[in-house]
Amino acid sequence: MSSTFMGLSIATRGLYSSQAGLSVTSNNISNTNTEGYSRQTVAQTSVSTPASTSGGVIIGGGSEVTSVERIRQASLDNQYWRANTSLGEWEVKADALTEIETVFSDSTDDGFSTVMNDFYDALEELSNNASDTSVRTSVEAAANSLCEYLNNAAAQLEMIRDDLNTSVKTTVDQINSYAQQIAKLNDQIQQATAGGATANELEDQRTLLLDKLSGLVDISVSETVVGTNPDGTVNTILNVTVNGSTLVSGDKARQLECTSDSDGLYQIQWQDTGEAFEPDSGALKGYLDIRDGAGGSEYKGIPYYLSQLDEFARTFAEAFNEGIYADGNTYYAGHAGGYSSDGSTGIRFFTYDDCSSEDFMNSGSDTESRYANITAANISVALDIQEDVGKIAASSSAGQADNSENIADLIELCQDSQMFNKGTPEDFMNSIISTLGTSSSYAQRLADNKSTIANNIDERRTSVSGVSADEETANLTKYQQAYNSSALLVTTWNEIYQTTIDMVNE
Repeated sequence: MSSTFMGLSIATRGLYSSQAGLSVTSNNISNTNTEGYSRQTVAQTSVSTPASTSGGVIIGGGSEVTSVERIRQASLDNQYWRANTSLGEWEVKADALTEIETVFSDSTDDGFSTVMNDFYDALEELSNNASDTSVRTSVEAAANSLCEYLNNAAAQLEMIRDDLNTSVKTTVDQINSYAQQIAKLNDQIQQATAGGATANELEDQRTLLLDKLSGLVDISVSETVVGTNPDGTVNTILNVTVNGSTLVSGDKARQLECTSDSDGLYQIQWQDTGEAFEPDSGALKGYLDIRDGAGGSEYKGIPYYLSQLDEFARTFAEAFNEGIYADGNTYYAGHAGGYSSDGSTGIRFFTYDDCSSEDFMNSGSDTESRYANITAANISVALDIQEDVGKIAASSSAGQADNSENIADLIELCQDSQMFNKGTPEDFMNSIISTLGTSSSYAQRLADNKSTIANNIDERRTSVSGVSADEETANLTKYQQAYNSSALLVTTWNEIYQTTIDMVNE
């Protein structure tokens, strides 16, 4: 037997359902441009009321909204996080290597080719005018420029390394912050769903944080069922792991911390266990690879390029001073084997930290240990020559002011492809630049590729979760018409009831 007011009840349910649909549609439209927002839909079902019958026929009880669902495809989120992690790593490497390339740029007036050519030109001029003091001064100035080029290159690499070191700390702080925010949202979502409420907006905020976190470090996201909600749905908690270790579990977040080593470089470890943390991917790995990569089995980062510059400075200085090449054999007498204007000999042209030739010779017990002190950062012209250009050993014999045979040997030495195992000084430097260029191009190519993949996945996510203005406009019309129809039903049933009441009262 149907209720007397069943019709009004059905009409009222229709009003409520349509009103809910209009509210959800309005919310979607309002959040069209909200970052991370997932469109929502009304889950509407018909109300079954078996007791409502008329003439033996069961009549439905109208409609009701059972939930407001958040449209999301978990598999696409997982794909995006994996792609975004790789993108984060290669974007960092591509940017850092591009910055390192500017250090070795040869397009400026003080680039390597320019300073080397100036040095060779000055030596050539000296070989023609060995007794000319102004020419000797030009050689000393050109040599200083060469040393300053190496000093500046090393200093710039160290500055980039310091910046990367700061980025490591900043990134760890970001990871910790995101982990804490995700744990807090987990708690809020847990409380909301346990009370029977929806938490769609909170879940959107959490997904947005996971997007950002995935760019920094390789994450794995899973959900664990912990019970049942009042509405019968399963109650889950979200877990985030990094390198197989838990970062977030429900409302608990672990923290990473940075400690400084003897060089002031940040090392990363788990705060609660002290276990070292080494990321597999993400921006954090990119920063660490460039900051620490020494080549060989490791990535070719700043330590690798610094070591190459050091090798250049050390080998060139040893060859110029002693005539000893990279293979350890002696081919020329070197600057030390020549004679200066005052007849002195044994003077080393290149030392380090502006020390004198004598101090340099006293800095080690043998040739190897002395030259081990020279780096790209500290190579300099010997103090003896800075104070007196007459100390430049142009002559092959004492007491011959116009003799420039030793300078001629030094010029040959500088152009000898045997000086470096890889060729001339220019060949060696070009090999560094070539290696850097190849690595930079590869990193940029991978960054572009990963960006394309991540963008494609994100577009697919947006096609599923994003708000479509056309679709929402259609929904707006649909729910408005339904609401108007339900309102008309309410009016109709009121009139029917009023007529019925009037008939009873007559």
